[in-house]
Amino acid sequence: MSEGKNVVCVFAHQDDEMRCLGTLLRLRQAGHRIGFVCVTRGDKGLAYDPNVDFDTAAGVRDAEMRAVADAFDAEYRCLGREDGFLYEDAALRHDLIDVLCQFRADLVFTHWTEDYNSDHVVTARAVTDAALFTSIPSFVRNGTELVSPPRIFYVHPGDGYGFEATHFVPLGPAHQRRKTELIRLHRSQMDVMRTMRGRDYADEMADEDRRQGARMLVSAAETFRPCLAERRVPVSTDLPGELEPDEDQ
Repeated sequence: MSEGKNVVCVFAHQDDEMRCLGTLLRLRQAGHRIGFVCVTRGDKGLAYDPNVDFDTAAGVRDAEMRAVADAFDAEYRCLGREDGFLYEDAALRHDLIDVLCQFRADLVFTHWTEDYNSDHVVTARAVTDAALFTSIPSFVRNGTELVSPPRIFYVHPGDGYGFEATHFVPLGPAHQRRKTELIRLHRSQMDVMRTMRGRDYADEMADEDRRQGARMLVSAAETFRPCLAERRVPVSTDLPGELEPDEDQ
């Protein structure tokens, strides 16, 4: 991937970026610009605390997501939809076209198109559709159309959703440590996961990355599938390759 590309993560919720954080660290090290977009406010995210109202929960999650974005010196946008009740309409498609154009997106990471969470599924499909129209002037407001639609990689949703990884990005120990730190910036969600499962997302992601890394005989890796829809197909060089010696620390 040549220098200076705009890499944009478009996910449903604040914390969904955890499945590609190691890859984002490697892309940032290589000089690419990172941007984050969340489609919902995350207002239902403090699910086990009945004393927290939705606006307060959204504020907590916004602050947590901004802390992650700040770690990448990245811009963050939230499209403000209601958590748990996302559906695609004309306004969402317009908003996604606009934000991809505003970020000048070259490469997009988003959810796989099948998932346990309907917000994830709607986001994946809406992003895939919206990306096509970003280079067509009649779909783009304010004359900000892109030269070509952004290419798309889907992140691993977990087992059971028909996802078979085709692209692997190895992570060194430093990436793994930093990824764990970044995930735990979503402090509220770590508490939710400990309530649900007795361990947090950072522990689960570390286990998953080690499992995927074992498939290619490295300590850890993140996995992806390319979008195969016309004009949105990425190439293998869009992702970081083998670790350089100074990365594998």
